[in-house]
Amino acid sequence: MSVPPKILILTGSYGNGHLEVTRSLITELNKRGISNIVTSDLFYEAHPILTNVTRKLYIKSFTKGQNIYGFLYYKSDFRLTDFRIDRMIDRYGYMRISQLMKENDFDLVINTFPMQALPIYKQHTKSTKPVIPFINVLTDFCLHTRWISDSIDYFFVACNSLKEELIDTGINENKITVSGIPIKEEFYSYDKFSMSEDITSNQTKRLLISAGAHGVLKDLAQIIEKLKVKEDLHITVVCGSNQLLFNELMKAYQNDVTISILGYVSNMANLMNQSDIMVTKAGGISLSEALAIRIPLVLAPAVPGQEKDNARFFEKEGMAILTKSEEEIVPAILILLKQPLLARSLTKQMENHFYPHASGLIVDRVLALIENPRVHKEPSHDSKEIKN
Repeated sequence: MSVPPKILILTGSYGNGHLEVTRSLITELNKRGISNIVTSDLFYEAHPILTNVTRKLYIKSFTKGQNIYGFLYYKSDFRLTDFRIDRMIDRYGYMRISQLMKENDFDLVINTFPMQALPIYKQHTKSTKPVIPFINVLTDFCLHTRWISDSIDYFFVACNSLKEELIDTGINENKITVSGIPIKEEFYSYDKFSMSEDITSNQTKRLLISAGAHGVLKDLAQIIEKLKVKEDLHITVVCGSNQLLFNELMKAYQNDVTISILGYVSNMANLMNQSDIMVTKAGGISLSEALAIRIPLVLAPAVPGQEKDNARFFEKEGMAILTKSEEEIVPAILILLKQPLLARSLTKQMENHFYPHASGLIVDRVLALIENPRVHKEPSHDSKEIKN
């Protein structure tokens, strides 16, 4: 390819996952000398007021309003129902895509956010615009139909079961690659699979708790109090950008040498590699990072929606202990500390579901699509398209 391509990446700012995937893809593209990249937080640009309202609802779903967010998430799955609010939002996205396409001559569009705005655009312009590849990079281990359309030329997914689900909807299997979810390359530098020997030793064990920016764990101090009595356990808590939580925990534990309280960190991969067990929420990025490090997981109670579905998948595949209430977290940690064979089993199952260097694989494939955009074209199937 003599002239570097111009690429549009669509993302969303509901949580950090979609943005992390976008950043990972941009880093990989830059390595290939491709810097002509436009990123768009599509719905925010199209309708900032509505986006801010729904974003606040998403954040509140971690502490309040979980049933509301879950209702909206499952209601917008049109395998179950026809949800007109989402149809309206997608049309705002379609208008923004139309504007971006009019102003730029893109060679490829990569989408990292579940929406139907891209298929709507393609349906409206298929006879008037040049054919360029439209790519979906799914950012969870579960399927929502806002990812599904025959108008999408290629799909990259986290796991084999997700590929099978897409095939069941009518998407041709030749349009799907199991790539894993793109994460920072630094996570591939560690291999935690040998950890199982460490957890059987008499040395001090290290517990890592990723508290999350939105207060996922309501009674974190109580969890710490129950665990700190164990003399052979060191606890590290990462509060992220949650300054209130950081201040509260620092005040309580700044003089306790067995407890480390951290704010936002840039060395999460190293912290995970040094730890024997991790407590985290079931976001697609967090789980993918854990797969790369192969660290035994205790999953915090998940909110209804994609995180609950992710958590159920990890529990079903034997890759994590899923807790249904915060009262179950401490017993789950103690079980892993006392049962090294269980910890070893979790990491072994992680090995079976791990796909390294997802960004590199995806970029290799999409660059091939730019060279020959019709290679992966398939006849239309009966999968349900968005009504417009």
